[in-house]
Amino acid sequence: MKKTAKIEPDGNSMLLRASAKRLFESLMEQTADRIYIKDKKSRFIAASQALADMHGFKNRHDLEGMTDFDLFTHEHAQQAFDDEQEILRTGKSIINKVEKETWEDRNTTWVSSTKAPLYLSSGKLAGIIGISRDVTAETIAQEKLADSEQRLREQNKIMLSDYESAMKVQSVMIPGRVPHIKNVNIAHLWKPMTMVGGDIINFPRNPKNCLLFFMGDVCGHGVTAAFYTVLIKYLTAHSAEVYNDNPRDFLNSVNEGVTGRINSGFVTGLAGHFSARQEDGSRKLILSHAGHKQVLIYRKKENAIELINLPNGTVMGIPGTTASRSKALELHTGDRFYAFTDGIVESSNPAGEEFGMQRVIKRLTKLSSKPIDEALHTLYDDVVLYTESPNQQDDITLLGFELT
Repeated sequence: MKKTAKIEPDGNSMLLRASAKRLFESLMEQTADRIYIKDKKSRFIAASQALADMHGFKNRHDLEGMTDFDLFTHEHAQQAFDDEQEILRTGKSIINKVEKETWEDRNTTWVSSTKAPLYLSSGKLAGIIGISRDVTAETIAQEKLADSEQRLREQNKIMLSDYESAMKVQSVMIPGRVPHIKNVNIAHLWKPMTMVGGDIINFPRNPKNCLLFFMGDVCGHGVTAAFYTVLIKYLTAHSAEVYNDNPRDFLNSVNEGVTGRINSGFVTGLAGHFSARQEDGSRKLILSHAGHKQVLIYRKKENAIELINLPNGTVMGIPGTTASRSKALELHTGDRFYAFTDGIVESSNPAGEEFGMQRVIKRLTKLSSKPIDEALHTLYDDVVLYTESPNQQDDITLLGFELT
């Protein structure tokens, strides 16, 4: 077996061993930590200079014989005493306990305190040894953070309540009253992306009591866009009071009320009304748009859907814009009319491919034998499946009329 040479301690290490008391004194004088030793009655036997400085003593030995009751308020002193007596009774240490220090003549402070039982070499319990570090700044910061988080939770609660209130208002307001017109089936679907949305559809009353409709899309989503739908609901109702059978004038009137009231945004819209029913059951649908140029007509005779491009028109809410000139479309018994906001055609699958107009046409053609309301809801379900996501990418509104 290989022998290891024994290293004899040099003079310096022997000197250090002989000066253990002096080393202890140096530690207590120079450390920045608040170190102390107490007897079984929680009286200070030794204390670091940092602890003495904190209590306003020039000499650390001035603390000897004192207790926490001489230094703190009764509240803190009693808690510290009880903790120390429990340590003496059980022999269990307290590690990094954050303690609140209350003073008679200064602001409250906090320390991280560690206390352990102190035994003599004989094994006899002599008292406790402790060390504490000031954590006032950290504790105050944590309290401020906790207060901030609490305020945030309260604000979120208020926001959620506001969302729920807005949702209830919109659910009543959109579409509002749906008229019952003989020989015309009306179907609609309104699905906001979140709890509330910027799409709107309604059927404003008018002096001639004709079937007048408006469908709009406010730029943006959520509560802000939803607030503007309230404005548009009011403006369409106001404009309908003087409706003159010209949907272009109607849209331009709404545009006049919207312009200057929507910050950094715009509104698209489509409006129209049905003329009186002719002897052969046909009706004319007179339309004008402000950004909703394409609509669909299902022709029952041909069992095909026709894509209609309306005359050019510009969005609402921007100075100098105007709706398209009016266009009349003739519908016969069994024909259907479809209009929708862009959320349906622009919904994308995970590969980024949009559902698109051609898929809309294909699906509505196959669904022509179904009730028109069922056709709209099935189309919406198809789009949801296509996106492979439970979350909508935009507000979706669908409108359909069928002549019977």
